[in-house]
Amino acid sequence: MSSDRIFVNGYAVALTVRRSTRAKNVIFRVIPGKGLEVVIPKWVALNEVPDFVDRKKGWISRAVETMRRNGLSLEPKKLVLPDKIYFAANNTEYTLVRSLNGRGSLKIVKNARRLHLRGASWTPEEELDSLKKFVRLEAKSFLVPELRKVSRELGLPFEKVAVRSQRSRWGSCSVRKNINLNCKLMFLPFELVRHLFIHELSHTIHLNHSEKFWKLVAAAQPEYKEYEKRLSAGSVYVPDWMNFKS
Repeated sequence: MSSDRIFVNGYAVALTVRRSTRAKNVIFRVIPGKGLEVVIPKWVALNEVPDFVDRKKGWISRAVETMRRNGLSLEPKKLVLPDKIYFAANNTEYTLVRSLNGRGSLKIVKNARRLHLRGASWTPEEELDSLKKFVRLEAKSFLVPELRKVSRELGLPFEKVAVRSQRSRWGSCSVRKNINLNCKLMFLPFELVRHLFIHELSHTIHLNHSEKFWKLVAAAQPEYKEYEKRLSAGSVYVPDWMNFKS
């Protein structure tokens, strides 16, 4: 992946070039908070990208103007690291304490409700990676036992569970009854987390979203439609730094 800037209608727009092994053609996207993304297939060389951009300049100009008229910024978001981390799922807040102790690489040490960040020096990107790792570990520690509780309560067993940092999906269930959970669930109220558990555990019986599936969900969560709606908008609970790509 490479990045640069181009000028469109007098405005500097961030340009990101991403290679995709699945792409069959050159794809252009104007994305809020990112700028212009050009996805190129394996047969396109990087030095050919300017020519493709030049040929598409009319479409790019119109797309940029549409974004600006709608009040959407194309400027890439800046990384703002937190001073506190709040997990709504278990109502736990941690205060970050940063200290340069002159020894070794960055380490995070949890002490009660404080996270001590220690090391000789580190970059914001290194801190971001460490904080995301901390979130995944806390999610695994909390979400897995809670999923097992709901599983026993509903009589819906599963085989394995994995906790990952996923871009958009809150969870999934495979044909083998293996469940994946998004570590970002830690930032959501537990009532939404519990609903996600019910949803995925119901998939151990019905892998589709058939009428039988929703009846099974409704048996455990009568107001499931409202919870589904809230869960679909759950990204509002996730802090920007958690979604930031370094």
